[in-house]
Amino acid sequence: MLQKLRNSKISNGVRKILLILIIISFLAANSVQAVAVKVKPSEIKIEANAGVLIEHEIIIENPGENVALFEVYLDNFSDWIKAKPESFVLESGEMQKVILEIKNEEIGVFSTMISVVAKSLSERKFKANSGVKIPLEIRVIQREESNFLAAVSQNIKRFLDSRSLIFVFSIILVLVLAIICIKRRKSILKDEPR
Repeated sequence: MLQKLRNSKISNGVRKILLILIIISFLAANSVQAVAVKVKPSEIKIEANAGVLIEHEIIIENPGENVALFEVYLDNFSDWIKAKPESFVLESGEMQKVILEIKNEEIGVFSTMISVVAKSLSERKFKANSGVKIPLEIRVIQREESNFLAAVSQNIKRFLDSRSLIFVFSIILVLVLAIICIKRRKSILKDEPR
């Protein structure tokens, strides 16, 4: 096309105008704004005991100028790795803690990526989505002593929920009252003349 323009008898003024229009169209195409996303840490390596639920925290920040919707998801292993919350809205400069809950029964080393995608909520201008991928490596091991302690702590946590706690205190109260009644009865029987 440029060769045809050179060969034709088009004035230098028209060529300059065409060149300026081409440059403006490239600049306009590149002026689309992207939504920003910032994540800490940039890489995660975790060691966990098989069958034990662990939690790991990541922090997601909106360093951009506009409000955005953020979505967090895992590329693999979403059946035993959960991100909470998975979706949230952040104003400019705001941060959100996301908790990864990890519990796997299988021993081994597992690698995946955590994807964080930011989508603009502003309807005034077209804005491209932005995203970050965080490498996640989880080493699941089997430790007998750690599993025993983890099982004990999980059982204690279960008993400390409100229903179990009330049930346990009710049983203890009934036992204490029964012991008091038995002791009184014995003391009354001892004091009675025969």
